[in-house]
Amino acid sequence: MRFVLAVSCCTAVALSAQTPPPAVTLSRSEEIRLALSAAPPAVTQGARVYVLERERYVVAEPGKTGVACQVSRSQARSLEPECGDQEADQTVLAIERFRAEQRLAGRPSADIERAVADSIAAGRFRLPRRPAMVYMMSSAQILYSDEGSFVGHWLPHLMLYIPFLREPDIGVPLASTDVGGPMVDKPGTALSNITIVTRTFVDPAPAP
Repeated sequence: MRFVLAVSCCTAVALSAQTPPPAVTLSRSEEIRLALSAAPPAVTQGARVYVLERERYVVAEPGKTGVACQVSRSQARSLEPECGDQEADQTVLAIERFRAEQRLAGRPSADIERAVADSIAAGRFRLPRRPAMVYMMSSAQILYSDEGSFVGHWLPHLMLYIPFLREPDIGVPLASTDVGGPMVDKPGTALSNITIVTRTFVDPAPAP
């Protein structure tokens, strides 16, 4: 079974073609700036921030609120600012950090997904015990489809992770892609989530 984060929901809606940007290597300060743009300042103030250094995620700012932010990378050239509550940090965001580290180490995607599934089954990765909130509202997001096609950015959105949720559980039509209401991404899987589009993007703070 394949588990992916809801960034792949961008493939559910037609997107205008855009030219892929060149691969980007972020400085520590730039990675922090982008990570904190995943949610409004009221959410990110005092957040823990992870940055990628030498192909490993490390804590750049310890935080004090339970919120955690990072720039996820589900594809080689994607940049996916995300912030989550404490439950998300300990579950779905931890899995996303593992995926990125393993990919950067050269491990094949199929092996990574098998390792994630095995780790969930063995309890090395924990699934949310309550709904886990992830914010993905940054205007700086650079997204790719699961197949590796460049799609730019989708829409600002929230993801509420509830394991093994299906559309009928919340009264949503099967396979709905109506961005005017909630959608269930990866229904019936360990990392299923309710995706809700928000009204506006959050722009990164001005570079120093």
